Amino acid sequence: MGLSGEESRALEEMDARLSREDPELDALLSGASSARRRGPRGRDGLLQVWLMLMLLTCAVFMMGIVLMLSSGEYACADAQTRACENPADAKVRLQR
Repeated sequence: MGLSGEESRALEEMDARLSREDPELDALLSGASSARRRGPRGRDGLLQVWLMLMLLTCAVFMMGIVLMLSSGEYACADAQTRACENPADAKVRLQR
């Protein structure tokens, strides 16, 4: 449902009066200032997302290392002590 000609003229007149009397409010209502503020925040937001992903990756990596070390399963657990000193010997003995 469209506006009548009289309603359109009244709306344009109110818009023109608002832009003359309070340009800051007019810019705020039209969205011009919000687009200007969004630019740098968009780049900062991208940087923040990237940093959060890097921190998450490091945290998952560190948790994996801790779990691996705390599991107590080593390649030479059942082999002789001498084989534990040389990882290559432990692999050969485990394959036999």
